[in-house]
Amino acid sequence: MRNVKINFCNTAVYLQRWAAVFFLIFLLSTSDGIAQALRQEPAIDFKLPNAKGDSISLSQFRGSVVLLDFWASWCGPCRAANEHLVKIYRSYRNQNVVFLSVSLDESQSEWLRAVKKDKVSWTQLIDKKAWDSPVAAAWDVYSIPTTFLIDQEGNVVARNLMGAALESGINKLLKQ
Repeated sequence: MRNVKINFCNTAVYLQRWAAVFFLIFLLSTSDGIAQALRQEPAIDFKLPNAKGDSISLSQFRGSVVLLDFWASWCGPCRAANEHLVKIYRSYRNQNVVFLSVSLDESQSEWLRAVKKDKVSWTQLIDKKAWDSPVAAAWDVYSIPTTFLIDQEGNVVARNLMGAALESGINKLLKQ
C-alpha cells in the first residue's frame, strides 16, 4: 500500500476559499429570495467599543440610514461580503448613510488584521463575547454575515439584503 500524504492545512484553505466564493455567488444571485422584509420595528439600541476603545451606540446614528452588519474575521462568507460592502460604501459615504459593522470575534488582533486587510473604513465595533454576545442575541443573529437596514427614524426595515437588493433598499430610504 502506498503512503499518501495529504496536506490538510492547504486543503482546508482551498475549501474555505471555494466555499466563500460559492456562498457569495449564491447571495448575489438570489439576494431577493433570502432577504427578509420586516415590519418596521424599532431598532434595539446597543453600545460597543471601537478599535480605540470608545463606546459607540447605534442610537447616535438616528437621522441617517444605517446598514448594520454582523460579521467575524474567521468567517469566509463574511470576508467575501466585505468586498461588496467596500465597493458600495464608496457610493454612499458622502450621503446620509452610515455603515456600522459589529464583529463577533474573540480576538481583537485578528479582527483588526481583517479590517485592515479587507480595507473596511467605516465604523467598526467588536463584541468579544462572540456567540455569547447579548447584542447578537437581542438582534436574533444566529449566523453571519447578517445585515439589517435601518431607516432614518430608527426602525429596522429589512434583514439580509445583499447585492443589488441592498443598494435598492438604501436608495429607497434616501428618497423618503
